[in-house]
Amino acid sequence: MVSIPPLDLRTGMAQETLLRRMTNRIRESLELEDIITATTAEVRSLLGTERVMIYKFHDDGSGQVIAESIYENRLPPLLGLNFPADDIPPHARELFIQSRVRSVVNVESREIGQSPVRNLETGEIISEDILYRPVDPCHIEYLTAMGVKSSVVAPIIHQNQLWGLLASHHSQSRDVAEYELDAMQMVTEQLSVAIAHSNLLAQTRAKAEREVIINRIATLLHSLPTIVLQPALEATVAAFKGVGGRLCIRHNAFDFQHSSFKPLTECLIPGNNFLQLYLCGKQPVIPENNIYPLLEQYSVWQEHYKSGKYDIWAIPDIYQDSNLRIVQLAFQPTKIRSILMIPLHYRQELVGYLSIFRNEIDTETLWAGKFDSDNRQLYPRLSFDLWRESKKAQAQQWTNEEIELAREISKHFASAIQQYELYQQVQGFNENLEKQVHKRTLEMQRTGEQQQAVFGVINKIRKSLDTDTIFKTTTKEVCQLIKADRVSVYKFSDDWGGEFVGDFEAASPNWFNESKLGINTIWNDTYLQETEGGRYRNNETFAVDDIYQMGFTPCHVDNLEQFQIHAFVLAPIFIRKKLWGLLCAYQHCGPRQWKTSEINFISQIAAQLGIGIQQAELLVKTQQQAEQLTQALHQLQNTQTQLIQTEKMSSLGQLVAGIAHEINNPVNFISGNLSHINQYAEALLSMLDIYQYKYPNPCAEILERAEELDIEFLLEDLPKTLSSMKIGVDRIRKIVLSLRNFSRLDEAEMKEVDIHEGIDSTLLILQHRLKVKLESPGIQIIKEYGNLPLVQCYAGQLNQVFMNLLSNAIDALETSRKNTLENYQAPKITISTTVGVMNDNVKSAVIHISDNGLGMPEAIKDRIFDPFFTTKPVGKGTGLGLSISYQIVVEKHGGILKCDSQPDVGTQFWIEIPIKHIATN
Repeated sequence: MVSIPPLDLRTGMAQETLLRRMTNRIRESLELEDIITATTAEVRSLLGTERVMIYKFHDDGSGQVIAESIYENRLPPLLGLNFPADDIPPHARELFIQSRVRSVVNVESREIGQSPVRNLETGEIISEDILYRPVDPCHIEYLTAMGVKSSVVAPIIHQNQLWGLLASHHSQSRDVAEYELDAMQMVTEQLSVAIAHSNLLAQTRAKAEREVIINRIATLLHSLPTIVLQPALEATVAAFKGVGGRLCIRHNAFDFQHSSFKPLTECLIPGNNFLQLYLCGKQPVIPENNIYPLLEQYSVWQEHYKSGKYDIWAIPDIYQDSNLRIVQLAFQPTKIRSILMIPLHYRQELVGYLSIFRNEIDTETLWAGKFDSDNRQLYPRLSFDLWRESKKAQAQQWTNEEIELAREISKHFASAIQQYELYQQVQGFNENLEKQVHKRTLEMQRTGEQQQAVFGVINKIRKSLDTDTIFKTTTKEVCQLIKADRVSVYKFSDDWGGEFVGDFEAASPNWFNESKLGINTIWNDTYLQETEGGRYRNNETFAVDDIYQMGFTPCHVDNLEQFQIHAFVLAPIFIRKKLWGLLCAYQHCGPRQWKTSEINFISQIAAQLGIGIQQAELLVKTQQQAEQLTQALHQLQNTQTQLIQTEKMSSLGQLVAGIAHEINNPVNFISGNLSHINQYAEALLSMLDIYQYKYPNPCAEILERAEELDIEFLLEDLPKTLSSMKIGVDRIRKIVLSLRNFSRLDEAEMKEVDIHEGIDSTLLILQHRLKVKLESPGIQIIKEYGNLPLVQCYAGQLNQVFMNLLSNAIDALETSRKNTLENYQAPKITISTTVGVMNDNVKSAVIHISDNGLGMPEAIKDRIFDPFFTTKPVGKGTGLGLSISYQIVVEKHGGILKCDSQPDVGTQFWIEIPIKHIATN
């Protein structure tokens, strides 16, 4: 039986050191693997056991040893091995989650001890002794087979879920002390913090990686004048780690007779020539003599999307879905097993399919001992030797992150394909015009120029993601190309009124702007307000050659005449499915017969304008999210800094108060007995005087003894010795009182205190650094105390500020002595206090702490209150003292903390807080 030493100061300091190391490691690194590897070694060293490991649960209830520390190979390694879910019964998991119970098993005594952290019924934090009871024989056999005689297990909780276990094993029976459970509990709590930080880092990295993938693919889709889809398909397949992929889109499907595109379902009918297919990597093998030559022509896809909801269809295993039997035949000759079917739709219109393929894979799992995964483990395993479980031809699952990535990529593909169709439409127009070259040569030439202008305007829109630039470019280009008198952008308001926004309009130089129409002109059309956008909600472009020939109401004509409008074209601007505004082309000088090509041109530009606005708004939103994430991370770092410093100061205060209390008891005993000893000495001395008076001639033996004792010196020195002892005891009592005053454990609430008393207590604690030493002269303290009343404050926290500022002043003076051997001035610190007045005539206490050190330049002075900024060497400072001091003075007390420093002159800190605390939000 291995006994455990009782908790003493050394053990407690070891626990505190362990916690500090873990906290520093979490602060220095967010890599969970590094943290847990170091944690197991630190905990095993603290507990003195032979193995400490961290066990993480999987989603199916099984788990894996992810970190391990073993002493001199006394126990077999388990790192990387998996354990089945049945090894930990459901009731044990429930205790771990609900009560945060710590489990202790002694195989030799066949007892199991449980120490809950929370009450199972109320959930309150409790502290109970370890309660022992007989352990299940099955559990004894399980641990015996592992070679373990003593086991301690503490749960690791993350987001109220059982994330894993911290386990300590020993090959001999071993007592377990409650302080060891407390140490393990502290470790698990720190691990929970580390897990949260690591998850946040992983999410940030995954988001950044996803943004990189989307930007790379979007660049391939939108960076070329003529859209090239093959590189974008290959990049998409690589992003999903696929072995192959297909992009099937409609091609040359524009119907000139109806001026519309054929639906994709019609294009997929075998025998049509309205499809364009792009291939990448491995492909299914379509059986010969099949009526469907293409995979996308199989009816299973049309059946799945017949509801009109075009969402991602993630198929982890095509052989597990009975609806895919017809598809299975095409994939049987290959190792492809998983499909990600991505429908490409634009404004709820399906334009194609993008599919990604993944092969089946072989998996190998390392188990701790062989087990039957099909049946519950009825008996404990007799061996925990490595057992490799190999599985062939396993399907790869599609994750939620991959599905979300697919949705984002599909938007870019759909947008690019829509532009591709516009390009096809232009090409179709060109081919159609070539057939009538003799009849309408001039018209064809004009149409070709305008279509080229479409791409020119689109390219210019793409080059900028700034809304102002997009609108200015669009209105200017359209106005010049169609030679209109004015082109403007009109934005709808919430009530379907609206105005001509900003300065986003261009006027022809040939038109003298005599109309009242202009920037920021509000135009509320009752028809549009009543119908919530009217015809434009249906994506209709409205062209008027002459306002007097359209049958408008007299009221409407009067309104148009007011702005000198004689002809106009209005094209809707959509952002996603919402009608955002109108692209307006006006003719002021008289009626105008708008050509069909001009109307289509304006309509196309309006559609591209909507995409440009959407992309600009997306950029702004992304920048805002990035800024919010940066602010959240900065706030998290500040919160962590405060928590760490608060915990350190709380621990220091408890330590100082405990030491002061322990010293105070024997000092009081000595002080109480000194008066009695003084009385006894005086009585004995008076008795000796009487003896000498009554018997002036003692015997030879007494004379000899008196000479040995030097009785005359003893009579003279004894009162002096007792007086010196009394002075020493009084000195110790003052130091103890200063320590207790500095710690302020009994004054956690805001109270009225004497500021001078806090400063003096801090100086007394720092007295050892102020005294004269062999290598340096002493530091002179000059006190210029004013008549301060009692100040309402958090005394302990304010003492911490004094400690930080005075320690920094001493450091500065010591550095000044080392760096300026010539013209060296005697070091001194001046402390002055006065009563001042803050804003709103609030009386305040003003404390100045100044030194005559080297001072600091302006660049350093501007950053001294920043967290983690320090000018001290590595290991000498953390950069937290002044930052915490600033938060205590400014945020806690609503005061002022500032610094004035000049090189070669010195540094002065100004502290000012209200004498009566003012509550702030």
